[in-house]
Amino acid sequence: MSFFDALTTGAFKTTQDGRWLFFPWGTLGRGYVIVSEQDYKRLQKQMKAYIVVSLVLMMGGVVLQSYLIAFGSLIIFTAFYPVWASYLVRNLQPSEERLSLQESLISQARARRVIFLWTLEVFALVFAAFGIFALIVDPSIWPGALVLIVISGLCAVVVARILILRKRDGTG
Repeated sequence: MSFFDALTTGAFKTTQDGRWLFFPWGTLGRGYVIVSEQDYKRLQKQMKAYIVVSLVLMMGGVVLQSYLIAFGSLIIFTAFYPVWASYLVRNLQPSEERLSLQESLISQARARRVIFLWTLEVFALVFAAFGIFALIVDPSIWPGALVLIVISGLCAVVVARILILRKRDGTG
């Protein structure tokens, strides 16, 4: 499974009776019943394309040191997503089922290799430590250091939780 395929797994769920559900809002909204394998594959491909295009444009702005492009892309893709998601589910039957955070994290745990998760965990901890170090060395940069500490710290907590779930699941 590719990196981008793994990113989309959190938006899908297979029920115990074998139905496929699509959760365009993740854990914040209801699911939608996918009636065919063709529709399931199409939705996965569309979600993956959305993620790839949005990340490439945002990261491209960062690499080119045009933070206006990066931030503008973030705003555009964030504003565009609700309209696009509504279009994706227009012909799908709503389900009363919800996706729990635990289910979403378990699907992420199963979709990623252990070495990737551990690498991500180490990087998150290193970035959090770097933010703390930067805060100590130059307190005048506290807003940026604080953002780095909070985001990296949250990433480290989530990845640690995914690693624990993977271990409990018997896949890692």
